Amino acid sequence: GVGGGSKGEDRPPTEFLRMLCGRNNESDLIMDGSNPCSLKIMDMRPKSAAMANRTQGYGYENTNYYRGASINFYGIGNIHAVRDSYQKVCALCLSPNTSDIQWMQLVENTNWPSMTRLILSASWQTAFHVHYNRLPVLLHCSHGWDRTSQVAALSQLLLDPHYRMREGFSTLVEKDFLSFGHPFHTRCGHGEGKNEQGGDEGQLSPIFIQFLDCVFQLVNQFPDYFEFNARYLLLLSEHIYSCRFGTLLCDSEREREVVAGIRQRTYCMWEYLDSIPDLINPVFDRATSEKAGDLLMPLL
Repeated sequence: GVGGGSKGEDRPPTEFLRMLCGRNNESDLIMDGSNPCSLKIMDMRPKSAAMANRTQGYGYENTNYYRGASINFYGIGNIHAVRDSYQKVCALCLSPNTSDIQWMQLVENTNWPSMTRLILSASWQTAFHVHYNRLPVLLHCSHGWDRTSQVAALSQLLLDPHYRMREGFSTLVEKDFLSFGHPFHTRCGHGEGKNEQGGDEGQLSPIFIQFLDCVFQLVNQFPDYFEFNARYLLLLSEHIYSCRFGTLLCDSEREREVVAGIRQRTYCMWEYLDSIPDLINPVFDRATSEKAGDLLMPLL
């Protein structure tokens, strides 16, 4: 299991693994079973971080207990690395002394582009295993609502043309960020004063901004495949922090629906975005986007 042990309670639920692998019996999932289960486990963390996290209960799977399963680590930085990189990008853009000649190198030194490449690479590998190898893929990081949500959503953008439509994209965000429990309030600090979450800025981190940047890279490389344009993403990024709409508020579905009653008290951001004709991509080719067998392959 994630703790590295062999006890049944420390392993992923066998019903879940059977569903992924199409097996009927629990014995098919264990090493002494005669039929292997092909399962790709993709851990978004650096392996060193995953090993260190064992002391906090955030270990990783021991594939010795799952015949045919393999695990890889993808080295994507945690929320603190993302926040530090974003702050460096902001400082670079706002500084009047930034050198135009060295601009590309200075941006690269913030590590923001390298983290974007790592996320897109993990997303493409996820889509590749599903599309070409026909393998079930198990994604996770430490908690499952930051890096996991990013890679899961991006891989579906590469795989399924439905999610490259405006309606599909809103469904994707609702499904893989909101329903998966991405803590928008905690990550964005909605309603929080500066440093109210602690001297190290606590759990603040622009995870969703980073996701939108990755989506922008795909839209920029494959303009014919997306119904929405870059302005759509820019406006969406602005309303992450505007708090004008309730769609991206609170930390969980329970907080939005039960505690705060957000849906009944606020306007829907998706309806607002859909009402603006300028956000539609004029070069979008639906026939090209829906071409059977296409898997987008971004340049990294």
